[in-house]
Parts: sequence; structure tokens; C-alpha cells
Amino acid sequence: MESWVGSHVSDLVASWGPPQRVFGDGRGGQVFVYVRSRRFVTPGEATTTMTGTAQTYGATTYGSAQARTVYTPAQVHGYDATRTFWIDASGRIYSWQWQGL
Repeated sequence: MESWVGSHVSDLVASWGPPQRVFGDGRGGQVFVYVRSRRFVTPGEATTTMTGTAQTYGATTYGSAQARTVYTPAQVHGYDATRTFWIDASGRIYSWQWQGL
């Protein structure tokens, strides 16, 4: 990110495309904000437990058993990664900030 300081805004736009938000910096320049949504999924999980009794007589097993399965569904998690650039009135980047990975 530091390597962008001193670069012209046209180089930034050529590399990153148009920003998601643009507003004034209060000094005659602009602030460009790039936002990327980061999403990942934790997989679902099924856990089965067995309960019951069994008795063996000779080669035969008698008894009862119950199975209980609990399913936790997959979940989507995420956050927004923000990259902000401050651009002076001549079109040069003079500062930057990032939030998220």
C-alpha cells in the first residue's frame, strides 16, 4: 500500500478499477474507497451417538439400541476489507489506510 504514495490516481484506477466510493478530502482532493467482501464457509457436521443395551448369548446378540444424530448446518461468515486512498488536488496519492485482510 505504501508504494502507492506519490503515484497518480490514474495509475491506481488502471490497476484496481473504479472505487466503490469517492468523496472529498476537505482540502480540494478526493478520497477513494475500495471494498471487498471476504466470505468463507464452515462445513456442516453430523454427530451420531448410540445408546442402548446388548447382551450376547452364544453367537447371538440381543438388545435394543437407539441412534441420535445432531446436524449443525454449514455457516457463512464474512467481513468487508476496505482500502482507502487520499488523493491531493493534483491527482497524487498522499495517504492510505486499510481495514480487514
